[in-house]
Amino acid sequence: MFEKIFDVIFNFAKQNYNILKRRQLNIAIDIHKIPYYGDKNDPYVTEGEPDRGTTHFFQFLTCSIVVAGNRFTIDAIPIHKLDAMEDLVDQLIKRVKQKISVDKAYLDRGFDKPKIINVLKTNHTRFVMPKIRSDTVKAWMDKSEDCKSRVIEGFEIGTKDKAIVNLILVDDEEGIKRAFITNFHIPEQLTHYLYRWYSKRWGIETKYRQLDHDFKAKTTSKDYSLRLFYFLFSVCLYNLWVLVNICISLSLYGRVYEKPVLTAKLFAVILYKVVYEDPPT
Repeated sequence: MFEKIFDVIFNFAKQNYNILKRRQLNIAIDIHKIPYYGDKNDPYVTEGEPDRGTTHFFQFLTCSIVVAGNRFTIDAIPIHKLDAMEDLVDQLIKRVKQKISVDKAYLDRGFDKPKIINVLKTNHTRFVMPKIRSDTVKAWMDKSEDCKSRVIEGFEIGTKDKAIVNLILVDDEEGIKRAFITNFHIPEQLTHYLYRWYSKRWGIETKYRQLDHDFKAKTTSKDYSLRLFYFLFSVCLYNLWVLVNICISLSLYGRVYEKPVLTAKLFAVILYKVVYEDPPT
């Protein structure tokens, strides 16, 4: 049901607004965690790093497209404690590619695992990911102290499970060297673009805060079905809010503003009034 709602909102925007008619779109893949304080035996309760007083969470693998500062969530998959993350990423990418053509995928360090990287490569998905500073990466960084950027092609990660990537070391604006991995070639003189590309992913955290504070219903229920419904429903409301802002921006200014014209709180108030105080006949 929610997949159909995702598709209705996204397809309407794609058909009516040129910003979503691009041949290829960038996507951000992430894991959204909802803190859980109840019975740890639920099969959808997973463990993770301590956060907000707990180490247990409901988790969702999500994919968002990033266009003109606006982010649509086009897929969300619940994570079971027995799920292999590489299988979920494979499922997610295949489903997303049925809807859009992907240019680049942006992922955080949590996906820096050989099996996941090989899934991305198998699905012919170009990716950009910050690299965990392993001993081998640190050794390369020591060798590269005197240069602002360096590309190490054919860099091997993993021991039992292995993946081949391009390791890219590049200074940021403050002269601090950062490490990224990709599966496509970037000339050394263009490696600074990695910061611009990867910055497109940073709004994902802001989006999740808005989901939690402005769109998700509050509950203390430990019922997973209810929690799943509330999360997916909040994603639908968020997508609708993004679409409404696109409509307003184009109507008033002829272009899409990166900052929303209509705040999330005002959108929620208007939606409430339309549904409950003046429902359509």
